[in-house]
Amino acid sequence: METLILLLSGAAGAAMIKLLDGLLQFALQRRAKRQDDGQARKTEMEKRIEAIADCMMVTMLDRIQYLSKCYIKDGCVDVEDLRRLHIMHEKYHAVGGNGDLDKLIAQVDELPYKI
Repeated sequence: METLILLLSGAAGAAMIKLLDGLLQFALQRRAKRQDDGQARKTEMEKRIEAIADCMMVTMLDRIQYLSKCYIKDGCVDVEDLRRLHIMHEKYHAVGGNGDLDKLIAQVDELPYKI
């Protein structure tokens, strides 16, 4: 009888350990899945931010080109307009713009000031 009790208590102990192991594995897998989901969301968010930055860059490129061509066509530029144009050009470079507009800005810089 003692042997039977020892076997049953050992089996119960082993079953309890197996149950705890299963619960621990489940919790760890669930946590890892949540972290993976969070990483996927972060990647999606990074993609959206990059797309927004690209849109802003195209908009800034267009706006700077348009204004520069208008000033060149007019043959002069207001000091405040030139200041804003340089700020836009600086911000365009900050979001990843290349040197496409540098020559155009240089042409505007050579214009006489509007009085």
